[in-house]
Amino acid sequence: EVMGDLQLVTSTQISKASVTLSRGSQAMETPTFTLPPRNIRVKLGGTARLDGKVKGHPEPQVIWHRNGKPVIAGDRHAMEQNSRGTFSLTIQTVQMEDAGLYKCEALSDAGCRQITVELMVEVPAMENKPSIWGESPPKFVTKPSRVFAKVGQSCKLSAKITGRPQPQVLWLKGDMKLQPGGRFSVFEKSGIHFLEIRDVSTDDAGEYTCLVVNNAGKAMATAELTVQ
Repeated sequence: EVMGDLQLVTSTQISKASVTLSRGSQAMETPTFTLPPRNIRVKLGGTARLDGKVKGHPEPQVIWHRNGKPVIAGDRHAMEQNSRGTFSLTIQTVQMEDAGLYKCEALSDAGCRQITVELMVEVPAMENKPSIWGESPPKFVTKPSRVFAKVGQSCKLSAKITGRPQPQVLWLKGDMKLQPGGRFSVFEKSGIHFLEIRDVSTDDAGEYTCLVVNNAGKAMATAELTVQ
């Protein structure tokens, strides 16, 4: 009986050792971005290319996500990945709705690594009409400047403009028009136009655009809100 117990223990130890050896022989390596994709700014109608390089064993598969859904190759979207680990997402004829955050995910049996990048779309400036009937296109006397805020605080972006007739003022975050209400207030005081954000959160960080429009033309200026 004693010998039987010893034999059982020994065989168990051998089986554990063999499992450890077989795992070690695979030499798995968690995916790592050796060249992470970066934020890019592209003009409306241009071509956007988000690219990078990844390593790992087994070779990771790169998947792109937009608004929580995988990006599908199609008419304007193309994705490439080669055996050396380089990969890319190309978007042709960029539209305003393409602007925003893209999540790049490198996935393998050894693990997963993610990185989020932003695609910013620039709108070409309209050619302002010549001044007629006393009209003048909007101009910024002072443009909105970069703002730093802590979570839970309030912050304001401001701009002073001129133009005849009185320009309409719109505020946008990325390409989305901000609707006054809740935590966002839009108002004018002593000729200065304000966007106020109350109870700032990390989601509020990013680029804000002040767009001013009248019959004679339009102008726009962008500033960044950094949340600390």
